[in-house]
Amino acid sequence: MGRADTYLEAYIERLRPAFEALDDETAHAVTSALLRFKFGLYGNAAAKAAVALARLEGEEAPGALRTALQVLQQRADDLKASVPVSTKLPPFSEEERPFLAMDLPAGEVEDKATFTLDNALLLLYAVGAIASPDDEQALDEHRGFTIQILTSYRKQLRL
Repeated sequence: MGRADTYLEAYIERLRPAFEALDDETAHAVTSALLRFKFGLYGNAAAKAAVALARLEGEEAPGALRTALQVLQQRADDLKASVPVSTKLPPFSEEERPFLAMDLPAGEVEDKATFTLDNALLLLYAVGAIASPDDEQALDEHRGFTIQILTSYRKQLRL
């Protein structure tokens, strides 16, 4: 197991207490949005993110999950409309930062929009891994993309 793999596993375990009680259907909607986004099915990804956001209404889940879904939804909508760079992605709040895989000082972030999207994708992956047992195999098959994200920050994360 490489350093990025170890980092990802530690991140998932760190988030486990916050998301293990999320209901299966909501967790499946989160995972479906993520995987559809990864496959370039942007319209479907945005729709699944909307379903997951609706299911989170009244739930006790940390706000970082809502923000991550909103980020994915916005970027998917922009990609569907052929907008090359999303500049208006919802930011993660100060209270949501502990739920992020990467919390780097602003000076170490080259592209804020990409960094926000990358954190959103990692959070959605972790939530799926924690709370959606039916999606375990699909997530395992696509674990490589999360490792690629982390590896692209290896210098800042000291991986």
